[in-house]
Amino acid sequence: MSCTILQKDAIAPTVDQLKRAFKLVKTLTEADAVKLAVEACGILMKNLSLDDANTLQRALQSEGVNTEVIDAALLPRLVDAKFVRRMEFQPQTLVMHDSLGRAVPVPWQQIKLVSAGAVRHFGMSTTRTEQTVTSFDPIRGIHTKVITDIRHKVQDDGKFILDIFLTEGAMRLQIEADAFQFKYCFDRPDLNLPQKLSLLIQMLAEHAPQATLNRGAIALRDSRFADASYVSKAALFDESTWLLWLATQKNS
Repeated sequence: MSCTILQKDAIAPTVDQLKRAFKLVKTLTEADAVKLAVEACGILMKNLSLDDANTLQRALQSEGVNTEVIDAALLPRLVDAKFVRRMEFQPQTLVMHDSLGRAVPVPWQQIKLVSAGAVRHFGMSTTRTEQTVTSFDPIRGIHTKVITDIRHKVQDDGKFILDIFLTEGAMRLQIEADAFQFKYCFDRPDLNLPQKLSLLIQMLAEHAPQATLNRGAIALRDSRFADASYVSKAALFDESTWLLWLATQKNS
């Protein structure tokens, strides 16, 4: 059985707590603890044997970190995202438009989780420059040639993603902020992209007060943009999985 260790509350363990706990598991190192302290989003460890998971849970418990060990197969599965570029707010429903432009109403009470964050995004840019150079040699005399310089640069920046999960995680609406048409929700050309996403989350929270907000959504709602970053999409999605799992525990 492949086991997963999950937090039972929102207080993440410190790197020192993890280092001390990891000493009791032969397959884990201090380097693993440091990495986990950066990436921990509710799901602390995956793919552990039952013995190692139980040992680590006891060690974390002695450090004051409350966790649960479960069979990885019991974790909620995130459904495939339906990408949304346009939404409209109405008193009773959130109206989203599908890829064919059809309006689909979503009752506000069906929204259960709003999960957002700025994830690291790697891209490649190419710069091409041409320069005409004149030269002379005894055989050809004066002649010109074009020198082309092509340079590639890896770009590492943040990409804002917003997931809206409906009842029991049965549907997942995903927004990539740089491609979303905010003008159908509000007309605020004076705002930059993070500020627009912040306002959108505020509006979602007002219309669906029952919805849980993840760490990134809370930070964006409160305009604490630096606190909304995630090391990867996987870390953001793992946090969503964990929050959906917590919801099932409260309902059971």
